[in-house]
Amino acid sequence: MMHVIPPPGNWPKSNDSRHLSTSPEMKRRIGPELHQKPRKRVTRQDPVSCESCRRKKLKCNRQQPCSSCVTRRLPCSYAIAPGAADTHNVGSEDGSRREATALGQGNTPELQEMRSADTHPATNSQPSYRSRESLMTADWLENIHMGQRVPTATPKLLRDELDELRNKDDFAPPGTLLPVSCRSWNASREDPATVNLLLFLPHKHEAMALFRYYTSCIDYLYHIIFPKRAEGQIDGIYRAIERGQPPNLNHLALFFSIAASSLFLQLSVESSIHAELCSREFSFLTGAALIQSNYPVNPTVEGLQAAMVIMHHASNISCHASVSGLFVHGAVISQAKNLKLHCIDSPRLREEREANSFDVVELETKRRLWWDIASYDW
Repeated sequence: MMHVIPPPGNWPKSNDSRHLSTSPEMKRRIGPELHQKPRKRVTRQDPVSCESCRRKKLKCNRQQPCSSCVTRRLPCSYAIAPGAADTHNVGSEDGSRREATALGQGNTPELQEMRSADTHPATNSQPSYRSRESLMTADWLENIHMGQRVPTATPKLLRDELDELRNKDDFAPPGTLLPVSCRSWNASREDPATVNLLLFLPHKHEAMALFRYYTSCIDYLYHIIFPKRAEGQIDGIYRAIERGQPPNLNHLALFFSIAASSLFLQLSVESSIHAELCSREFSFLTGAALIQSNYPVNPTVEGLQAAMVIMHHASNISCHASVSGLFVHGAVISQAKNLKLHCIDSPRLREEREANSFDVVELETKRRLWWDIASYDW
């Protein structure tokens, strides 16, 4: 038989409060601190990539829309940083709790003002940084194109009309900002093989002004003409007209090509629409002069120069279809080979030049033309 020994009298009983209590160091803190989420760190700047590229870790070109979203046919959107949004949400929740606490204490004018401010948040009227940057870039690109750094070669009456249009600040329909001698242009509507080219020839002082503009601002890029030789050819056009003789059509084509390039660059500062219109008409006249001179069958150095000036010209993309085939790179190479420019320094041709007299300027012009063609794709 087992005997149960009773505990000593000083042992705490099970219902003793000292038996259930614990030390202060062992107490677990239970409070609202465990349920509050830590605030996220605010990022220094907004993400530069779109949401889709950041989510899929793709390279984003930061356009609107970006090329990645366009290729995948996804909606492209840019949002503020998530950390900033979370911080804003946490701050608004804290403000709501403080407002709810203050409502129980009283309704003061200060609290009413705070609640009205929260109910009607102020909108940010300033554009985003990306929008401001885009506007600044666009304005810079529109005004950097030569600007006021080069002298004008446009006829005075045309400059006066441009100034008047700028002061009125209205839009002029195509055909109102053309040179005086070419006021009613419809050359591109006619047959290039039969169009009367002399009807669209500017006055001599206008032609020489456009030529000087070309030699000062454009020719240094290519060096495919000799200014003195080309100036004499243009002057010969007007001397032939004064004598009642037909001008050299290849020289006429060279002048039309120079005028197309000069007018496009000059008028681009004022109006891109009218610059393209003038250039397209002069490019058509260049092709018409080449066709009437039988250039496709019997090429000449001046005709090749005219075709290459238009080929280098940026606006020849919109050239009339009836003459655009003369200015493509393949046609220029073919005509240069017909002129044997690729053999200009061969031993046989050198021996022929040593035996016979030759034009040094024409020889150097041919070298420049072939070098320009050979280096076109570099």
